[in-house]
Amino acid sequence: MQLTKINALLDVELRAIDPMIAVAAAHMAYFMRFDTAPMNSLYTVALVILVLLTLTTSVLFRVYEQSVVERPISQFLRIAASWSVAFAGLTLLGYLLKASELYSRGWMLLTFAFGIALMAISRMVAVSVVRRLRRRGEGLATCLLVGATESGIHMANEVESNAALGMKITAYVKTQYDYGTLDGVPLAGSLLELDDILKRGEWDQVLIALPMTATRAIDYVLHRMDQHVMAVKFVPDMLGRQLINHRTEDCAGVPVVTLRESPLNGRAWLLKGVEDRIIAAGILLFILPMMLILAVGVKLSSPGPVLYRQRRIGLDGKEFEMLKFRSMPVDMEKGGAVKWGGAQNKTTTRFGRFIRQTSLDELPQFINVLRGDMSIVGPRPERPMFVQQFKGEIAGYMHKHLVKAGITGWAQVNGWRGDTDLNKRIEHDLYYIKHWSVGFDLWIIFLTIFKGFVHSERATSVRTGLAAMTMANTADEKSR
Repeated sequence: MQLTKINALLDVELRAIDPMIAVAAAHMAYFMRFDTAPMNSLYTVALVILVLLTLTTSVLFRVYEQSVVERPISQFLRIAASWSVAFAGLTLLGYLLKASELYSRGWMLLTFAFGIALMAISRMVAVSVVRRLRRRGEGLATCLLVGATESGIHMANEVESNAALGMKITAYVKTQYDYGTLDGVPLAGSLLELDDILKRGEWDQVLIALPMTATRAIDYVLHRMDQHVMAVKFVPDMLGRQLINHRTEDCAGVPVVTLRESPLNGRAWLLKGVEDRIIAAGILLFILPMMLILAVGVKLSSPGPVLYRQRRIGLDGKEFEMLKFRSMPVDMEKGGAVKWGGAQNKTTTRFGRFIRQTSLDELPQFINVLRGDMSIVGPRPERPMFVQQFKGEIAGYMHKHLVKAGITGWAQVNGWRGDTDLNKRIEHDLYYIKHWSVGFDLWIIFLTIFKGFVHSERATSVRTGLAAMTMANTADEKSR
């Protein structure tokens, strides 16, 4: 209950502080701009509208639905988006009412800057205070863990190392599904002794860490819990499974657990689409002269079309036609077996080798983005025959198709491009899908500018060799 009270107080305080910050920011900006404290009635009207818009956008962006302590960066991004949209609404309203000329642009900019800075500071203070309280053992929910399964042990380790979770596992119950024992956590007893254990009344929550197939054991625990007033949480033993955008929801009164789903649904899908098209259109306008020069270079280097069209697998496992500047002579792959990798051994024109090494051959894919086939950021698409091969060899390979394929991605900016370890590439692709946000996309685009274009064949060969050695050593260890 102590944790609940702290969370409730924090929620109320933040909801009250944010409008106060808007008012304070506006007055600070007014003083700095006009060197006077009392705000005249014209600016007061604008401030009232801004506060109302801020309250509205905070609901739309669900600013207060996520714990600021557990994910402070995500919380700040929500605040920044909410505050920005509120300001955009105020600006649009002033334009529509033909009143924008009555207000100082300096006041607007200063109010925006002060507001976002003060809101960030308020969250930093809240996070610091709550974490300090939790490190002192205050505001922690005491938990009884049922099952030292893989998920149970993982949960216990995370709770022990991360006070921001607001929990402390003080005992565990042994079951037939246990994977091991919990170091530093006392054993309360066996599952058959659960009644006597619960009567001690030492815990706020019970965490059930059992396999989903253990229906009888789960039912047994829940039946015993009917006699006690404690929160019950289910921690299914599913380590090793790829869970993407997992959540629990109510469907016609029945609890449904989503284990795997694209994170780009509803508003996120629309936001990603707008982001892609705005950025792609801007980049295409900027690089159009360069593309014309490259097209001439391709045409002069060898006879044939300028663009190379290749079938690739994208969103939902569907094929699309990916565009590239042609770097090889025409019909190089005709009648021959297509092999994955070995880019450095493929026959290219002299100009084609240059545009491959600098990734300039990928520029036409911005047209794919405008057409809706691809995104700016996402997992790189693969050819259909290789998808058929790899989906049976690499765990979670098909999960990359939960989102649109991208021109650049988290794997590429981390060096996993070209002939590199495909397992590591998929690992990075899945990390991107699980942690997608507009901010993450912009960060990847920023990194691409500095290290996502030039393709070093020597570095690729070294990385591929290291990956091969690692896989060989792992195979040797398993065979011993």
